[in-house]
Amino acid sequence: MLQSLTEVRVFPLTHEMNELADRYMAARVFALSMENDALHVAAAVVARFDVLVSWNFRHLVNRRRRAAINSVNAMWRLPTIEIISPPEL
Repeated sequence: MLQSLTEVRVFPLTHEMNELADRYMAARVFALSMENDALHVAAAVVARFDVLVSWNFRHLVNRRRRAAINSVNAMWRLPTIEIISPPEL
């Protein structure tokens, strides 16, 4: 397991990531209890990932939420992101 972690890239949280997460929260894309999910998506968007893979069907792998996320991203001229489950990969 430790060997597989050598291939994992760690991205420190930035002001831009926190700001985007706050924008998601302000737009009510995520409930107040889902702040970590908003930050997770914001970090992926700011890091310019095209896809976020998650088993979190309730909060992330959700067609309506993905549309709302990408709507906020478009409003701020940020790239869209696909949020999919591992089997879809």
